[in-house]
Amino acid sequence: MTVIAIRTEASRTIGVGHAMRCLTLAAALRERGAQVHFICREYDGNCNEIIEARGFAVHRLPATGNAAVAWSGPDWPEEAAQTRAAIDALGALGVQPAWLIVDHYAIDEKVERELRSGVGRIMAIDDLANRNHDCDLLLDQNLVPRMERRYEELVTSDCVQLLGPRYCLLQPLYVELRNQTRPRVGAIRRVFAFFSGADVDNLTQLAIGAFLRHSRSDVELDVVITSAHPRADSIRAQVADHPNIHLHVDLPTLAPLLAKADLAIGAGGTTSWERACLGVPSLMITMADNQRPIAEALNERGIARWLGHKDQITEASLAAALDAVLRQELDGSWSELCYATVDGGGAARVCNAMLISASTRLRARPAGAQDEALLLEWANDPLTRRNAFSSDPIAPQSHREWFRARLSRPHSCLIFVVETEAGVPVGQVRFDREHDYWEIDYGVAAELRGRGLARPMMEVALDALRATTAGAQVQGRVKQANVPSQRVFERLGFSSQVDERGFVYRRKA
Repeated sequence: MTVIAIRTEASRTIGVGHAMRCLTLAAALRERGAQVHFICREYDGNCNEIIEARGFAVHRLPATGNAAVAWSGPDWPEEAAQTRAAIDALGALGVQPAWLIVDHYAIDEKVERELRSGVGRIMAIDDLANRNHDCDLLLDQNLVPRMERRYEELVTSDCVQLLGPRYCLLQPLYVELRNQTRPRVGAIRRVFAFFSGADVDNLTQLAIGAFLRHSRSDVELDVVITSAHPRADSIRAQVADHPNIHLHVDLPTLAPLLAKADLAIGAGGTTSWERACLGVPSLMITMADNQRPIAEALNERGIARWLGHKDQITEASLAAALDAVLRQELDGSWSELCYATVDGGGAARVCNAMLISASTRLRARPAGAQDEALLLEWANDPLTRRNAFSSDPIAPQSHREWFRARLSRPHSCLIFVVETEAGVPVGQVRFDREHDYWEIDYGVAAELRGRGLARPMMEVALDALRATTAGAQVQGRVKQANVPSQRVFERLGFSSQVDERGFVYRRKA
């Protein structure tokens, strides 16, 4: 059994977002057969009991540091020693974690380096790109400017980076409900408001006040808080005499309410991606500085409307922004932009990146029309484009015409999708007939790079080619700078020569 340890935190000042997204990932990993253990401090407002209630063990560390300051804990040597003791306790039970997941803004490469010898691999979950990491896998699920280059100087070159909303850690219910929702069209009849588990600035009451200014009895408002909200009693009193305002406390998930909403009002963070996954247009108020670049990107792309930072927003300004949206008829385009940003499959992709390895059994199947979008996604991956002899991005229509033409000519082009026995696609291998040789083109899914999959993927594809084309001769062309691909061909027994474009590798299939 694969054992995984997660070091994360929750408190009244930190909020619960980090712990909750780690819980989502832990549940997905458990579905794949992994055993997951949490390591968390006992800060006021922690999620330790929630984590245990969902069936995960929690190794509790003492609450040290300034409780009033977010992420204020002990100095890094003490943090490393205490976390290492928790990991060693697992070792005493006869299980060394195959992975340590770190979702903690106060932990950087110094602590990670100290912990490395006690675990197989390290995954860092980050949103800030403000510190170095000593990790094998890095996840940043945010949409920000220059996303692909954000961590260039902060991680080693062999660290696999999972960047952007396609890796958002959302509960499975979001995918289920996404398939049941439709773009929001017409008049807004239901509004949703949530400002994180902490909401120390009490934006919740500000949003309720802004809504009440409109006296719209034909519009419902769902408000979500936790029982730990600093103004919970005041909020209850504020909504008591308004039958169209519904207060929800300590919900296990926001998904059902979001699925019903026509419009949302909220902060940045994980909830941004939950709203987008379910196609909900939203008005966003940033609550922390690290949310600003995310809000800017979402606003620029029309996915959300950023009203400003918390200290810039008044009840009157929020009421005006809300009025502007309530007066308009939604045409569905706003929802469509949201749907296109987050598909809800992020947790599965992250699990694949962690659990699929060179020893995973693979199979190759012929590509079909249903694989068009997947192959375009792989083809336009930034690293794939850099390693290709033509580095320009491929337009969807051009790819469609090319792909359909190739599928119609199996005598001169064979495309295989390589997947696990469970049907998880890991990459593609294409063979194009060029005179006496079949030219090889291959690519591994971005989240699975660095796991040693290229060689076994090529092996099963070459087996599939032999089954259809006896005695085939194959060759591959590789840029001189693409050392990893050169090694793949060499280990598969290809002979090589150099020409003006780079290396040429040849052998019998």
